[in-house]
Amino acid sequence: MPEEFAKLEKSIGFKFSNTELLVNSLTHKSYAAENGGDTFNERMEFLGDSILAAVVADFLYKKYPLVDEGRLSQLKSQIVCRHSLSLWAKKIKLGSYIFLSTSEDSNGGRKRESILSNSLEALIAGIYLDGGFEAASKFILDFLSQQKRLTVSDTKSRLQELIQSEHKTLPEYRVISESGPDHEKTFKTGVYLKKSLIGEGTGKSKKEAEQAAAKEALRNLRSSK
Repeated sequence: MPEEFAKLEKSIGFKFSNTELLVNSLTHKSYAAENGGDTFNERMEFLGDSILAAVVADFLYKKYPLVDEGRLSQLKSQIVCRHSLSLWAKKIKLGSYIFLSTSEDSNGGRKRESILSNSLEALIAGIYLDGGFEAASKFILDFLSQQKRLTVSDTKSRLQELIQSEHKTLPEYRVISESGPDHEKTFKTGVYLKKSLIGEGTGKSKKEAEQAAAKEALRNLRSSK
């Protein structure tokens, strides 16, 4: 294995036992075609994409227990989109190690988002095939732990993050009252922090009332500082 690969292994925190897997994960199709080879990283990219999705989904599910499926999907998309993965790849200088054809290299392939993100997914597969799911998961989670706070757009999620970070617990929502006919109910909901009411809100659905309560709670918590 080229000596410079040791730097990559150090930066990713994983040493390959089977160095062929590392080489294959970094071999672009153009390089294989130019050099008469038939081994390149597209199949590994497919595998790595699935592993990444599973680990990120598990991470988000556990980190945001009150966030609905739609918001979780948005957060997952923030993490696994091509741009985010290419930034991750640049951080570990992955482009320096990718095997590219002469023309692809001269045309800026080492900095291209698609090549960087695909190669990163293939690298994840390489780690998985060499060290197992736990090793691949650790690599992904180590990266996630270094990221700035994810952008969670809804008010309930922002309140949850604030309370988790400052009080190490979760807010609790309770319906205080319901009014109106069955086809047009209005809900009044309270949000509680350690049994203390910190916000109230009303809405035409429980979710809408919870968002309104969370908005008031955020305002109350911030004004009390």
